[in-house]
Amino acid sequence: MWMVRPLGFQIDDRQLRRAGLDYWQYLDWEVIDNFDALTKRLPLERMWFFSKKAEKSYADVTFAPDDALVFGSESQGLPDSMLRANADRCLRIPIHPNARCLNLAVSVAVVAFEVKRQSV
Repeated sequence: MWMVRPLGFQIDDRQLRRAGLDYWQYLDWEVIDNFDALTKRLPLERMWFFSKKAEKSYADVTFAPDDALVFGSESQGLPDSMLRANADRCLRIPIHPNARCLNLAVSVAVVAFEVKRQSV
């Protein structure tokens, strides 16, 4: 898991450690300075960008083992410029039209479950 700065929380924050107490030590994670630094390490064509603004459903995609799932912050999502630049790789999680959005943890869990389901 890569977390791209700026983060909205502190990694050494007591609450964060407590929230991840069950599994934090099992995660392979890294904080990286910016998205450009990340794209130098991961091929852009393997990234899927998640947004409520996307047209295509995540359920209509066949994920590959090396795909990267890109989520924005819970409050702002991904920048519009990033979504425009990667429009063919933007996906959404369909929800009720009157619902504003899913929270970030739920969104990640929904998509991660689908990726895992496809790999079985």
